[in-house]
Amino acid sequence: MNNKYDLSIRRMAWLVIFIGIFTFTVLFRLYFISLSLGSELISSARQKVIQEREVAANRGNIYSNDGQLLATSMPVYELRWDAAIVDANRFKSEILETSQQLSVLLPGKGKKAWMKYLQLNFSRQKRYALIAKNLSYSDYRKVALMPLFKGHRYTTGLITQESHKRLMPLGLLAERTIGYQRTDAQAGLESSFQETLKGHTGKRWMQNLGGDQWKPIDSEYSTEPVNGQDIITTLNTRMQDIAHKALQQQLKKHNADHGCIVIMEVKTGKIRAISNLGRTSKNAKYRELRNYAVWEKSEPGSTFKVAALLVAMEDGKVDTSQKIDTEKGVFSIYGKKIKDSRRGGYGLISLGRALELSSNTAIVKALYSKYSKTPQDFIDRMYQIGLATKTGIQIPGESSPHIPQPNDDDWSGVTLPWMLFGYGLENTPLQILTFYNAIANNGKMVRPTLWEGTRDHGIIIQEHETQVIHPSIASERSIRQIQDLLEKAVKRGTARNIYTDSLDLAGKTGTSQLNYWDSENLGYQASFAGYFPAKKPIYSCIVVINRPEISTGYYANVVAAPVFRNVAMAIHKMTPQIDSPSEGYWTRAIKKRSEDLNEKRLSRFAYAAEKLEQGLTPSLEGWSASDVIQLYEEIGWSIEIEGHGKVVLSQSLIKSKKIYIKLG
Repeated sequence: MNNKYDLSIRRMAWLVIFIGIFTFTVLFRLYFISLSLGSELISSARQKVIQEREVAANRGNIYSNDGQLLATSMPVYELRWDAAIVDANRFKSEILETSQQLSVLLPGKGKKAWMKYLQLNFSRQKRYALIAKNLSYSDYRKVALMPLFKGHRYTTGLITQESHKRLMPLGLLAERTIGYQRTDAQAGLESSFQETLKGHTGKRWMQNLGGDQWKPIDSEYSTEPVNGQDIITTLNTRMQDIAHKALQQQLKKHNADHGCIVIMEVKTGKIRAISNLGRTSKNAKYRELRNYAVWEKSEPGSTFKVAALLVAMEDGKVDTSQKIDTEKGVFSIYGKKIKDSRRGGYGLISLGRALELSSNTAIVKALYSKYSKTPQDFIDRMYQIGLATKTGIQIPGESSPHIPQPNDDDWSGVTLPWMLFGYGLENTPLQILTFYNAIANNGKMVRPTLWEGTRDHGIIIQEHETQVIHPSIASERSIRQIQDLLEKAVKRGTARNIYTDSLDLAGKTGTSQLNYWDSENLGYQASFAGYFPAKKPIYSCIVVINRPEISTGYYANVVAAPVFRNVAMAIHKMTPQIDSPSEGYWTRAIKKRSEDLNEKRLSRFAYAAEKLEQGLTPSLEGWSASDVIQLYEEIGWSIEIEGHGKVVLSQSLIKSKKIYIKLG
């Protein structure tokens, strides 16, 4: 019996000794840690629970040049609830009314669901229960005035976190140009001016409530955030609306895949409107899918002929008055045929007239022989007139032009002649427009811009200054000749269908085939580049429409040119015409009448001269004898006249170059 008792005592003693040793070891370890690692662990724990975290600044706004808001950051609020600090009596008395009001303001839950949700979080003493996200300021204030949440945050437990959401008040207008700035992608002005718009972040002490949930400890910032500055763009909202609607209407009419339009101020290069619309895959609606004007490069087609002719004129290799035989509209080089759009060609015509009519055969016949042995001279000229380099527009994504070089592996005997009428090379619409804008600006090439200035707290701190890319891309004489031809292209050339008496227009059509090497994917691109008013240009403009439905028409004069005319007319009408003539309105009216009659007379002369070039006899009925003499003496014909007054009868002997006219 005693042996069993002694055994129990010994076991108990050993247990006590073991517990004592274990306790001593634990206490010693804790003491050691507190002395050697205590401050470090405390600091680490505090960092995990309380941190000084960054707080984003308010992003700057983007405005149009006429003061309209294009992009802004609207404050939105996330509301959380610290149920652990709410008094139980208050909770019981206020939960019913608060649940009712929440169900009205936030109908995602009914009254009973809100009561159950609040009771559950209160019973569990939740420190960061979600009430609502993305609330407007007015809705946030409504929640803050509800019975349970009304009062100081340390008694109600309502936690407010403000953030900002980017909005575009004008919707789709210039959506792609304004762009966006996200962690995974960026585009447009939002990206280019990120450093200006974003401002500088501030800092605030915040408490971690588990996971990645952080609650501000107080409302004060340890470092105040500095809000971003505002950007003023060159865009004019009225012009933007005009351009957008005109392009959209034409895209729908021709069921086209996509298109773009850019309107630029001639003297400054400021882009007043830019619209890029593409057809969505689901339906026939159009929206801004990509910035085609800046990004998409393609073979420009006949709009490039102006550049080709200009450099040849500058090199002294051709003259616009020289005659070219279009050979019934077909010209072959190395077995490849170059054709005119008009069957049978244009016969014998001047080189200037060839540009007006956009004759492929005449342009190639006149220019190819001049550069066939020295193609590098022609290529170098493309660099000199700015068509081989980027424009340097402020938004990202501009494509580089593609101008073939004679030492390229794919250069062949037909590369140069095909380039002369716009194939085998690639430019973006904006690059082509920059060239045409230089023509309108009497040869001075300016850099296109979308930035007007930067503003901080309502004060302009930086403004745009016009940047000159090239002071003169060609001589004044060559520029004047090209300007005259572009005006005639509208009056009597390929774009005569958009001619209007109320506004002088100048420009060039361009119809190019897409995927001409693949018959199954063959399509067309229609473009028109020009400026207005023709005599004293204020704006230049390019319209490009890609893959119109062939059955509705695909030539540029039908598809692209009407958009140019409609936009030009609308902008002209909205521009105040307030300049009164110094000589007085009556004298101006008489002068204008005289100018109109003279212009009509010159137009009649041009028509008759064209007929004579084609070997045909023009109608002279109603002409004066002096006009007939002037016309026919210039081309070396002999004239026989009978009677007095106006022409009532005329007979021509083309072979002997004689004409008989009877006056009456």
